[in-house]
Amino acid sequence: MKVELIKPQGYCAGVMNAIKIAGQAKKEHPNKDIFVIGMLVHNEQVVKELDEQGIKTINLDKDGNLSSTLKKGDVVIFSAHGHDEKLDEQAKNKSLIIYDCTCPIVRLNLQKINDEVKRNHQIIYIGQKGHRETEAALSLSKNIALYDINSGLDFSLIKDASPLVINQTTLNFISLKEIHQEIKQVLPQSRIEDEICNATRQRQEAILKIENDTDLIIVVGDKKSSNCNKLYDIAKTKFLNASVYLIGNIDELKQIDLTNKKKAAVSSGASTPISIVNEIYYYLLNYQR
Repeated sequence: MKVELIKPQGYCAGVMNAIKIAGQAKKEHPNKDIFVIGMLVHNEQVVKELDEQGIKTINLDKDGNLSSTLKKGDVVIFSAHGHDEKLDEQAKNKSLIIYDCTCPIVRLNLQKINDEVKRNHQIIYIGQKGHRETEAALSLSKNIALYDINSGLDFSLIKDASPLVINQTTLNFISLKEIHQEIKQVLPQSRIEDEICNATRQRQEAILKIENDTDLIIVVGDKKSSNCNKLYDIAKTKFLNASVYLIGNIDELKQIDLTNKKKAAVSSGASTPISIVNEIYYYLLNYQR
């Protein structure tokens, strides 16, 4: 089987930064209980490796608050996706030690939103309802309307003639353009900012360049990862004659029938460990029918 490794591969800068900060927290507080609030990045292998270092992943309670089990002096790490601002205040009130791994690009987006709120402008935020990055943005103000990528926007909520339109950084850039066109038709004076990060965009553009005779496309990444799912969606939409899979590890690959597959392409998300990608790549390269 001929196999093409689609570049770029490996962690993006935001993921590397988050993992580095988590390691720093452990180094600076070796004897304290350390907890990541939600997945640090959306990859189960990364979560497992953190757990092996004694850095536990816990979720918010059913009301979206910090767990009542956290005690004074515990270390909490906020994920790369951003978080609801109220959690900072809760952590301070509990006398917790805080490490914030918010991706610098996400942080810049949140600052842009805050600036617009101060100018009394409305914001249309394009994102996936329930995603941590989207929830972080919506927590900043009641003056933000969500354009949910799955259900759209109630335009009657927009009273501002020139709202700022901004988005989650890991969306499908093709679908985002279509959403921008829709918004412009309804709100011609709206101010559009395309905030898909380079790591996401480069991987999506690379998927589109896969050769048309490829009959197997493997996206390596976690099913909870937005950027991995968007790679899968783009590949599935464009390459109708290829078998397209989103898999998290070598065991999932071994469940796929590779019989008669002649040409494969392997892509991966920005939070996928390169070790998993290489394992899958070499398995395909050496696959014997």
